[in-house]
Amino acid sequence: VPPCSPRELDAIVLSHKHLDHSSDVNVLIEAMTSGGFRRRGALLAPSDAFDFEPVVLPYARQFVDRIERLQPNSGPYRIGEVELSTSSQHVHAVQTYGLHFAHAGLRVAYLPCARYSDDLAADYAARRPDVLILNVLRHRDEALVDHLTWPLACRIVAEVRPKVAVFGHFGTKMLEADPPRLAQALEDELGLRAIAAYDGLELDLETLVAAAA
Repeated sequence: VPPCSPRELDAIVLSHKHLDHSSDVNVLIEAMTSGGFRRRGALLAPSDAFDFEPVVLPYARQFVDRIERLQPNSGPYRIGEVELSTSSQHVHAVQTYGLHFAHAGLRVAYLPCARYSDDLAADYAARRPDVLILNVLRHRDEALVDHLTWPLACRIVAEVRPKVAVFGHFGTKMLEADPPRLAQALEDELGLRAIAAYDGLELDLETLVAAAA
């Protein structure tokens, strides 16, 4: 895993409160603020992360300088030189929004867990991201579930047409299907950069986008 000191964080952005995404949010708040002795930083998260069955604990909230409750189609929220905006609400079991980051002319979109819809793809396409990061839990699944399958993720990428697509959050069946092989096939088909993420991956987004232009 790349070296990263959470004490150097300026902000924490939580896409949604499911445990596999939020389990370390309080630990990171403590680290960012030196256990609350340095009140600083920002926390941006959907409202239900604070309310019913909260995952951001009350004691940790007082350690940060600023809390933003994310709403659909809101922002931009400024974090230093970075601007963050949200998408419309995703179809998921808890409040979940797409996250759109902009910095120095570079646009990066993160599509967390969501059920596919044509509106979902159109919403991301309208933002015209240079880089699109997608959570792809399942390889193929005929059931209606609140997660993307590989074919549906590919459909979104084909409509959005980012310069770089990064896939992650793989379930067991996706891992068995060999994500790097799938990404290479998509890259060959669409003519854009496609990357299957793995633990410890570091990406220089500006360099990737420039090379893909």
